[in-house]
Amino acid sequence: MLQEIEEITPTSRRLKISIPPDVIKSETDSVYNKIRTTTRIPGFRPGKAPQAILIKKFGKNVEAEVIEKIVPQFYMEAIKEAKIEPVSYPNIDDKIELKPGQPLSFTVTVEIKPDIRDVEYEGIVLKEKTVTVEEDGVEKSINLLQESKALFSVTEDKIMDGDMAIINSDAFVDDQLIEDLTYKEFPFILGSDAMPKEFSSALTGKKKGDTAEVIVDFEGDLPNKMIAGKKVLFKVLISEAKKKNIPPLDDEFAKEADFNNMDELRNSIRDNLTMRKESQINMEYKKEILNELIRKHDFDVPESMVQTEIQSLIDHAKQNAERKGETIKPDEELKKEYGSTAKENIKSVILLEAIGKKENIEATDDDIKNAIKEIAARNNLKPEEVTKLYTVREGSMDALKSRLFADKVLEFILGKATIQS
Repeated sequence: MLQEIEEITPTSRRLKISIPPDVIKSETDSVYNKIRTTTRIPGFRPGKAPQAILIKKFGKNVEAEVIEKIVPQFYMEAIKEAKIEPVSYPNIDDKIELKPGQPLSFTVTVEIKPDIRDVEYEGIVLKEKTVTVEEDGVEKSINLLQESKALFSVTEDKIMDGDMAIINSDAFVDDQLIEDLTYKEFPFILGSDAMPKEFSSALTGKKKGDTAEVIVDFEGDLPNKMIAGKKVLFKVLISEAKKKNIPPLDDEFAKEADFNNMDELRNSIRDNLTMRKESQINMEYKKEILNELIRKHDFDVPESMVQTEIQSLIDHAKQNAERKGETIKPDEELKKEYGSTAKENIKSVILLEAIGKKENIEATDDDIKNAIKEIAARNNLKPEEVTKLYTVREGSMDALKSRLFADKVLEFILGKATIQS
């Protein structure tokens, strides 16, 4: 049972917990009875071994088992009684030992979120951001759509930028074949970044059946040590060449995109760009709101939460670096780099939770279902596939629920903000 709670800092509490002797005795007797009935002791019939023999043989194990069961049980009861929600595992301050006939007293130190009561979030002043969509942006989007509809046809002519070469390529370092860099029937579009730029230069003006030798001087800080800092010779054969055929921008093109004519297509693209711009501005407003909340409220945050957030940022940075083939910075350097960002992120979480609690805002099951449907539609997936992806990548849907909750709170604050022109 909880005997005492002490505030060490705004984010830590020390709890003194005591377990009555009768509880300890009852649990200890239960463990010994189980041993007595399930363990054969030489010289004694099953279930008839004296307690003294069992204590001598199994005493340490029994003590550990009893402690392992009753300490967590009474710890959970104590934090419930203290009305606190620890954000990390407890730190047990003393060595826990059982003494016959005596209560088991121990103290634990836990980290908690600070109690933020007087949060100022109404009437935040934001500078108005105008939504503008330039015609150049509309035309650029149409051209991208046009490019995406391009078809490739087999040709015997020379290929140029934008055309496709189906290539077989062998890589050599100091005359040694590098199997990992060998490609067979690889579709390479000239000018793309699917291969080093030297490939596009070497293959421009070539035809089906032509060969080329491409030398790539790789930088020394690449993660792939096999090629880092080395010259790699690629011997390339064009097994097939394909010309890029871009469809003309006419009403037939618009009909292929489910519009009656090009005017309808342009208007739809313009509307989509406007919505995207509005969404971007909405996100910028929310970022400014978070910055203003952090600026207005100075409070301590649990160090364990900060460290967990730092590790999360480091893991994300490493994944990005690996994907881009960039050098990964040492952990110590990244910890210093992300320290202040992690602290601000945790402050944001605590502030939004406090506001959400005060205003009875929560992310409901319907919110989660709708979000999954939107994500599925946007990525051409089934809702169950989105759920599976989140479960595999993040362990549960809690991350999505947290993001939806934060967005609902920020929308609420934005609705009370003053936007000045």
